[in-house]
Formats: sequence, C-alpha cells, structure tokens
Amino acid sequence: LLKRAKPDTFEDIIALAALFRPGPLGSGMDKQWCDRKHGIEEVSYPHPALEPVLAPTYGVIVYQEQVMQIAQVLAGYSLGGADLLRRAMGKKKPEEMAKERAKFEAGCAERGIEASIATPIFDLMEKFAEYGFNKSHSAAYALVAYQTAWLKVHYPAEFMAAVLSSDMDNTDKVVGFLDEARVLGLRVLPPDVNASTYMFEATDSKTIRYGLGAVKGVGRGACEAIASACATDGRFTDLLDFCKRVDASGLNKRTLEAPIQAGAMDALAVNRASLMLQLPEVLKATDQIAKNRDAGMVDMFGTSPTGAADIHIDLPECAEWPLAQKLQGERETLGHYLSGHPLDPHREELKRLVGHDLSSLDALWESRPPEARKGWRPQMQAVLAGQVTGMRKRGDSQAFVQLEDGRGRIECGFFGNEWQEYAPLLTRDRILVVEGELREDEFSGGFALKAKRCWDYAQVCGQQAQRLSIRLDLRAPGALERFEGVLDAHPGGTPLLLEATVPVGIGRLTLNGGRGLRVDAALPGLLRSLPGVSTVQLQLARP
Repeated sequence: LLKRAKPDTFEDIIALAALFRPGPLGSGMDKQWCDRKHGIEEVSYPHPALEPVLAPTYGVIVYQEQVMQIAQVLAGYSLGGADLLRRAMGKKKPEEMAKERAKFEAGCAERGIEASIATPIFDLMEKFAEYGFNKSHSAAYALVAYQTAWLKVHYPAEFMAAVLSSDMDNTDKVVGFLDEARVLGLRVLPPDVNASTYMFEATDSKTIRYGLGAVKGVGRGACEAIASACATDGRFTDLLDFCKRVDASGLNKRTLEAPIQAGAMDALAVNRASLMLQLPEVLKATDQIAKNRDAGMVDMFGTSPTGAADIHIDLPECAEWPLAQKLQGERETLGHYLSGHPLDPHREELKRLVGHDLSSLDALWESRPPEARKGWRPQMQAVLAGQVTGMRKRGDSQAFVQLEDGRGRIECGFFGNEWQEYAPLLTRDRILVVEGELREDEFSGGFALKAKRCWDYAQVCGQQAQRLSIRLDLRAPGALERFEGVLDAHPGGTPLLLEATVPVGIGRLTLNGGRGLRVDAALPGLLRSLPGVSTVQLQLARP
C-alpha cells in the first residue's frame, strides 16, 4: 500500500494507517484513495456540501469522524446523535441501523436532499463502518509505523535483531522476519555457543547473529550460562570442555542435543554426527567430575578450573549425517532450515524441468505474452516446483498449499476436481511439480497459482527419466569401485552416457537396455557425492 500510495505528508500516512488491512479491502477504498491522490481517478464528492469534510482524503471516507460530520452536515445530527450513529454502525445491529437510516433520510429531506441521493450516501457510510478507524487511532498507528520504518531504513540490522528477539518463541514469525532480513540484504549468522547470546544481535550494520534463545529446548538459564562461561574463560574447544565449564545444573542430554542439531556446536567437532556420538561419554565424564568434587577429591596439580580431580576421555569421530537428517534436525530445533534446503540436491534437475525457481516469479510474470496481459485479472500458464511446507483446507472442495524452495514461496490453490484428484499428493515435505494459472495475489502482494495438474517429483524422476549423463575422472582414488557400486545398486532401463577420463585420455560409453540405470530422485545427488564425478545431468521429460 505504501509503494502504491507514495505518501508525501504525515496526513497521508495517517490516512493510510486507517485504510490498511491485511488482505484486500472489500470496499476498495484504499485503491480509490491512491488513484485519486495521483490523478488516476477524478476526485468527486457524494454531495457538494461534503467537500469541506472529505477534501483532505480526496473524497473518500477514511475516518469515523467523517461519518459523524456527514450526518451533521446533511441530516442535521447533533454531536451526540452523530456519535450514536457511529456506534450503531460499529455494532452492525440491523434493527438499530434501520432506525438510523430512517432518521438520516428524514433529516436530509428536511434540508432538501432527495432520498435518491441520501440513501446511497448512507449505504456508503454503512459500508465504510465495516472497518473504519477514528483519526486519533490512525494517528497513533501512523506515528509508530513512521518511527519503525525510519529505524528499518537507517538501522536495519539492529532493527531486525530486535524484532526477531521480540518473537523468538513464535517460529512462524521468526521465519517471516528472517526472510525480510534477507530481502534487506542482511546476513544471518547461525547460532554458535562461542558467539551467540540469548537474543539475536547485530554484529555490524549488515550482519545478525542468531540468538540461542530461539533454539527449541534450550531455556534462558542455559543460554545465559553458556554465554557467561564463554565470556569469562574464552571460546570452547570441544564438547568436553564445554560441559566442564558450563554450569551443569542447566545441562542435560536433551538440552545439549538441541544446540547440536541446530548447528550451534559445529565449532566443537568435525560434524554434528560426531558431537552426538560423543555426548553420552562426555556426560558421564562431567557427572564423574561433579561426584569427585562433591566427594572432596582435589586435583593436586591445579589443572582443573573447578578444583576437582579432572577426567580426560577420547572424543570419537564419525561420518556426517545425510543432508536430509541434518536439515530435519535444524527444522525440529529452529523451526526452519538454516544451512541448506532439501531441494538443494535436486536444483539442477528441477531447473532443467521447470525452467526457474520461486525467486524468479517477477521475471517470469514480466515475460508473459501480450494475450496473458489482457482482462480484468491478468494471468499466465506456468509450471512451478517446490516442497510442501503447509496446507489449509476450506470445506471439502478446496485447499491452499504452501510451496517453498529455499529461495521463494508461493501458495497454490486446489479447487473442485483438482483437489479431489491430487489430495493424496498434498502432504508435508513432498516435492511437487505443479502446473496452473499464475496470477498476482491481492493478499500478499506476490503471486498465487491456481493448480490444474500436479505431480510427485519422485515419481517424475522414476517415470520420465530419458537419459543420465555423467563425467567421471577414473584417476581419482576409489572412483571406479564407488561408481560401480552405485551402478550395481540401481539396475534399470534408463540409458547412461558416461564420459570417463583415464591416464591415457577420455572415452565415451553409452549403456542402455539391461545395462542402464534405475533412476530415483536421490540418484543424481548420490552420484555427485562420489569421488571423481564432476558432472551429472538427468534429462527428464515434462509429464
């Protein structure tokens, strides 16, 4: 609304605060106000006598006070009577409104205003009263909006850190605020026991550090104990050092698992899987140190900061979790993905299949052909892909599915036959390819898709794979053995085009028929993780 209105006075900002509602206003008065302000629509008045009342708002009823003034000017209401009219409209009681309508029309008739003019004016006032504010209320909103907008423009990192901290317990709001921070060009650093405090903090004008308090399962006391220990004795070196130095009363297995899964302890070991492997033995060791201290067993060499007899253990290491498990841990503890996205292993295939990601919808919309720009509600045919992150139903015949790909999001509406046909596919975390009508969304200011057809991406990979091309350097240690292992585990009919580099040159080989591959959604990512593999291209036919 601000972008469309371009307010140039504080009076304008007050009017916008009164007109603004999330979603489209049924009355369309916000659009009418903007069009009249910028000369797109001519300013007019329901009656010439109302020009002094409505001139400041371009002939549009914006405030409750204007309703009262209209009743006074046209129908001769007293101040008290006008206030009773305002209250009657706010309560929306039909019997009271019928009495006020008769009173208004009678007052207008006494002043020579015909019913054909008075009745539409009363209808307009009644329509406005469904959502109207008084001007003092609007002025208070406008002042807060102006102040926060100024802070957001001039101190974006500090402002967004404060906003994030104010709603740390509300995951949906945190996710929305993080998206807004990235739109502002801010970098959001992950939680870190060696750097984070309880709240989000601005580390510089372009960077925000994630607050430990936003990690689910870690209480404020534990967060403050971690920050205090780090500030007093310096950075933690490993998990054992961490557990020795942080007040044990605030730590337990569950409290420690949460920051590990969130990535807040990544600096304490080679990976999160190793930290989780070390956790049981570390907790045993720190428990024994506490028992030694309670029993009076003193470290005679003074090497333990607690004074108790110290214990040293070996900290084992292991391979990292699969990406899906790592990201699942982040979502469970942070409410969203932070270090990556489940679509990351599939981006090349999805880009080749669909042609764009959800961050490119503005460019896609601007590229639509001339015939798609016509009509009262322009639209275009589009095919999109993303992961289902939420769904809301309306009755038994429609549902709205939130698709997200880590770079953007869109809501897809499934109605009638489409809802009945594709309902089994609309489950959380499933990756979907959806074809439908793309249009501008009045609620969000972005885009929405009215779905016509829908496919499960995993099924598309299995059924529509035409060819898999791989570039492999067989000089890399273990490359041939690992590659052969994947081939043996995925026998199928999809042709494989292999370009292999060996010490004497480069050779190309096509395997098909019984020597082809069985393709699934995870196969390209698995192949890319093998030693010596530099390129993997899966050619998919659009369903």
